[in-house]
Amino acid sequence: MKPIIGIVSRPLKDTQDRSVDTVLDTCRRAILKNNGVPMGILPTQEINYFDTMTKDIPELTEEEKEDIVSQMSVCDGIFMQGGLRWFKYDEFILDYAIKNNIPLLNICMSMQLMGRMDLINNNDETRLTKVSGHKSEDKYVHSVIIDKSSLLYEIVGKTSLEVNSRHSYAIPYTKELKVSAKSPEGVIEAIEHPTNYFTLGLQWHPELMTSYDEDQNKILRYFINQAKRR
Repeated sequence: MKPIIGIVSRPLKDTQDRSVDTVLDTCRRAILKNNGVPMGILPTQEINYFDTMTKDIPELTEEEKEDIVSQMSVCDGIFMQGGLRWFKYDEFILDYAIKNNIPLLNICMSMQLMGRMDLINNNDETRLTKVSGHKSEDKYVHSVIIDKSSLLYEIVGKTSLEVNSRHSYAIPYTKELKVSAKSPEGVIEAIEHPTNYFTLGLQWHPELMTSYDEDQNKILRYFINQAKRR
């Protein structure tokens, strides 16, 4: 049986200005291409997330948390998409996956969430930092330098990669998480959990590179194979 990969949905507006919860097709197809079965994980609050200010969204109830766990329970791994902002359900999913050692791949904004939660959990209120020169639609935007002691190096077997880039914010540093890769000017580009067997955050978008960069497929396949082991 192929592993089921739960893709955490993102709130968007469609062409008719209707609010939708979305799994981007590039994410769905990247999972399929690397032998996983994609499945959307939807938020469980009766809220229009796109049109609601973050400060106005209530905390998740225990029932709402249980409903999220019910969705996660049928998944072998969790893929957290990029996006414009995160919500309490994203925080809950990330925390639950890490605590239960569920294979977890966090992309762009979701990597920033992973780093931010690492700081908050260690009583550090430092915010994300603004960066320039990292937001482009080009196939390759800059290189990343990979730590040879990292899981990421184990996966790709290289000390550097050329990557795309779509972000304007970055993690300033980590506490318990390991920094796996940085850009040449020192921006943190990948982080991982030091003891879980697969909890990886990438600042770039490997799902957009699967048609022209085999290293990105290696990362996705390794993630899905770890999910298969679970």
